[in-house]
This record gives sequence, C-alpha cells and structure tokens, in this order.
Amino acid sequence: MTNISSSTPPTTSEKFQNKLNATKNFGAALVEVFSDLVHLEIVTWVAEAGDCEHKTGNRLRTNINLIDGDIENEFGVSFLNDPAYFDLRSFHETQVQKGADTIANNLQTLVSIGQKVTDLLNNKPTVKPSTPEANTLLAGDSIDLDLNRMRLRNAG
Repeated sequence: MTNISSSTPPTTSEKFQNKLNATKNFGAALVEVFSDLVHLEIVTWVAEAGDCEHKTGNRLRTNINLIDGDIENEFGVSFLNDPAYFDLRSFHETQVQKGADTIANNLQTLVSIGQKVTDLLNNKPTVKPSTPEANTLLAGDSIDLDLNRMRLRNAG
C-alpha cells in the first residue's frame, strides 16, 4: 500500500499570525503577507489519467509580478501544435485576466484596510461621527484582523 501525504501550505492569515507572534511587529507581518500577494501564477494543464503533477509540455503557465509588471509565459508544445488545445489557450488567457483583476482589487482593498488601521492606531477618525459606523468605533474597541475579513469587536 502506498501512502500519499501532502501538507497544505499555510493560509495568508496563518502566515500573518505566525509572523506577528514571532516578531510582535505588525509591519513585518504585513510585509510578509504582501510579499506573497504580488505574484500571480495561473497554470492550465492537460493531464493523463493518474497524473498528479503537470508536465511542462502539457501546460500553459503564466507568472505575473504585479509590482514590477513582469510577465512570464510558458507554452507547452501540445498547446502550440495541437489544434485540439487552441480553445484552452483562450480559456487560459481569460483566467489570467480574471486573476489579475481579482488580485488588483484585493490589493486595493488591503491598502484601504491598512490605511484605516493606521488611522485607528493614530487615533484619526476614518468615518464621519454622524454615520452609524462611527457609533461602533468606541474607545475600548480592539481590532481583530483576519486578512479574509476585518471586523471590530468591543473589548469591554
């Protein structure tokens, strides 16, 4: 009997928490998380029955560095020469565009969250006092940051 074990890589939130616990430095933890968020890799591959890994000749791979703008494309021989794979090239291009758009939107959201957290830590109001949101920002509130969602919780 063959046992196959795989460890799942830590989530972005887990990486953030681990770095924060290790360094007690919020900025260093954010840098760790952001460094992972600037790379987008999209792989489209055709597998034979039983394949567990994609083979170079049977895949399209695009790696984008969102900060530098570097784009690296790999086109497997099958995708270049076999007309049966032409539709998958179009599919791959669509996935790359969707992925880039999603990452760009997520980065904008994270920058906005970072600014709000910075403002909160510097005691600068980020919402107008007359709005309902301002009523939830009480002096005793604490911030529970999960990169998948952010919520304010009353510490009292």
